[in-house]
Amino acid sequence: MSNAGWGGPGDGAGPQGQGQGGPWQGGPQGGPGQGGSQGGAPQGPWQSPQWQQPPSQPPQGPGHGQAPGVQPPAPQRKRPWALLAVAASCILAMILVVGGGITFLALNRGGPEPVAGDPTTTSESIEPSDSEATSTEEETPTTEPSDYSEFHVLGLGEFPEATPEELLGVMQDNPLTEGGLPDVGSCDLPATPTAPSQEQLQAVLDAASGCLNQVWSVASSDRGLPWTAPDVVVYTWPDVPSSSSCEADTFAEDFPRMCNLDSTIYWPLGYGTGTDFEDEAHVPGAYLWDLAYMYSNAASWNSTLVFYQGELRNQYEDTDPEAFDDAWRRNSLQWICWASTASMQVPSAAQPSQELRDALGSPDAWEAGEPPNDITPENRARWISAGFDSGGDLAKCNTWTAETETVS
Repeated sequence: MSNAGWGGPGDGAGPQGQGQGGPWQGGPQGGPGQGGSQGGAPQGPWQSPQWQQPPSQPPQGPGHGQAPGVQPPAPQRKRPWALLAVAASCILAMILVVGGGITFLALNRGGPEPVAGDPTTTSESIEPSDSEATSTEEETPTTEPSDYSEFHVLGLGEFPEATPEELLGVMQDNPLTEGGLPDVGSCDLPATPTAPSQEQLQAVLDAASGCLNQVWSVASSDRGLPWTAPDVVVYTWPDVPSSSSCEADTFAEDFPRMCNLDSTIYWPLGYGTGTDFEDEAHVPGAYLWDLAYMYSNAASWNSTLVFYQGELRNQYEDTDPEAFDDAWRRNSLQWICWASTASMQVPSAAQPSQELRDALGSPDAWEAGEPPNDITPENRARWISAGFDSGGDLAKCNTWTAETETVS
């Protein structure tokens, strides 16, 4: 796995700053990892800003791939979207699990050695006594639920030591799989050109961040989950901010870097869905949607849910490759669904435009990608649309209980 994933170097271990990686390398609450996303942004789902026809080779979108910038569309300029999806695969694979393993219980079923009897003696069948039968029944092993069979926020240095079945149960039923995201009463995004200056881009991202922070802070508080609002810093590639807690070689020119160690999203000037538009009226809402995907990272990280999933995939990696890949797809699709859901909880003037929503929700906008990290265009569009149409209901984004054919 490349070290250029969401979390940076792939050697992080454990919660609270014990490593260098992103959510899948780090730990709960600002923990191990520099966390962030460097791959997999959705590239523009249109051939041109007018979307007169889909591209012949649509770029990869959110929830896809393993590295940034997978197969940009030609002959158009490079789109930012292909990178969103890639992030999740690196995140999921890079967490270094500490401890754990499977303990086997050896049962001693042996009794006294058989003794040969007198061949002239008729042996009688001897039924076991009630006490013997009871003793035999008590030897049957029972599996007690672990402390992690149900979700709870992980503490400093804590890892979810549980069976794959228990971890999958947590993913299927946790506070972020039910209830609603709150509506935001006010969200004023400044007018933004399609090629904004650094100051203009910083302004629209700051405004969008304020709106999304209202969504996730209230949602987290309602569920008893911790929340730390990420800052956004716009920079000019390759001049990576020296103040970042994440290593410079984990940044990318064509996708934002979510650095969970300092809770900051580092945004390269020139990246953004809004750059694909001619009509500037669509641009602010497009940046809101882009940023909402990065906030999916923050929601998973702050809640510590990311570590349950990381341990789940860790346990599947060597024992069940199919389930390992399936877990990646489900998480990737959940994140893009969250992004769409959160982006619609703001007043209509700040929401992604209908044109953008239609484009994102079209299978023609996406390509499947390279196995095993592939998602069908139909399913990617399905979960993006589910988020847009969810009315804030997080149950609509629960990919973990969905039929396999809808997340393939």
